[in-house]
Amino acid sequence: MNLNKKEDFHPFNLEELEKWMKDYYLDPLSSYLDQLTFRIDLYDTEAQIIVEALLTGCASKDVTVFLKEDSVIITAAKLNDTEAIQRVHHPCTRKVKLPFSVVNKKVRADFANEILEIFINKNEAGPGCNREIIID
Repeated sequence: MNLNKKEDFHPFNLEELEKWMKDYYLDPLSSYLDQLTFRIDLYDTEAQIIVEALLTGCASKDVTVFLKEDSVIITAAKLNDTEAIQRVHHPCTRKVKLPFSVVNKKVRADFANEILEIFINKNEAGPGCNREIIID
């Protein structure tokens, strides 16, 4: 097999990823956590997996993204409407476990208009260690 041909190189099993995404969206726990903490959506493009979190009431300084093995861990300090006057923060955490190692991938995160987008590059390697991602 010639690895120099782009069509021959697949960093992970695409059928496995497709099955995993279907299972994720059909899992009742995902829907429950979307309502209890914050909503997460997943998108698969040719070059990236995109994890999108709707973080209503959060500022970028209150959000962290951590990569650990095959998981993306998002922590956000949300303000409840009744506590906004007192500025009480309650951290919420969601862990998205993927069917491949995310620490081995190039990852970046953007935050705008209360939406966090995490871009996991399918074809570019990362440092291969657990790490926090700086949010742009």
